[in-house]
Amino acid sequence: MDILIKYLLLACFAYVYVRLLIPYIGFFTRFMFNERVGWDKYIEKPRLVFYGLGLALMHGSYSTFFERIEILPQLFYTLNWFVFICGIALTLLTWTKKFKNVFIPKIKEKLKSRRNFNISITEDQLKNIYNSLVRYDMIICERTEIDDFMKVFKEDWNAHDSKIYFKLDAPSCREFFELFKVNFPKNSLTVIDFFKRSDTIRREDGNPYTYSTVKDAKSRTPISKKSNELQSIFYNL
Repeated sequence: MDILIKYLLLACFAYVYVRLLIPYIGFFTRFMFNERVGWDKYIEKPRLVFYGLGLALMHGSYSTFFERIEILPQLFYTLNWFVFICGIALTLLTWTKKFKNVFIPKIKEKLKSRRNFNISITEDQLKNIYNSLVRYDMIICERTEIDDFMKVFKEDWNAHDSKIYFKLDAPSCREFFELFKVNFPKNSLTVIDFFKRSDTIRREDGNPYTYSTVKDAKSRTPISKKSNELQSIFYNL
């Protein structure tokens, strides 16, 4: 029985390793002959990580199949099979269309959203919003020029030192955020990113908005002092 199990496990190892080697031998061959390799690091690097985890589980559980276990041997044996199969599943997952077309884009999107607001908006639309804020005296234009405004919304947070200095109280600024998010739905805007993590939004006194205050502002003050003006800004877009 142990011999059959051993050969079955070795066959699983062989399949997993061969499945990995076939494409990577192709990458290496094209590289050696100065051909276009076709290596996509955003797919291949996560794939190798998954493979490493899967193979670690497989190798870690392999030897215990042949050890004598005195305490709860049947339960241990079942769990060992579960660990080994999970290792195989992790390696096979990397070759599915879902891994390439769903999992990888989601990870890339998450990573991207941590660095900027990822908003789909034109420069003309941003300029219109900025000019309207200046017209309604809702922004300190001496400290926030239009280039600063554009950088905050379009570029990575750590790529510039620009800030937006609003002349809005917490409920009004929260309403600005909500209207912006609704009118430009293709974005990664969240309250905590906008008011805290990005470190780009300032009050009139130059200090950041207090996140806990802004977070609860909508429930305490559903209609802000500047609601009509803010509604007008986004309505005219």
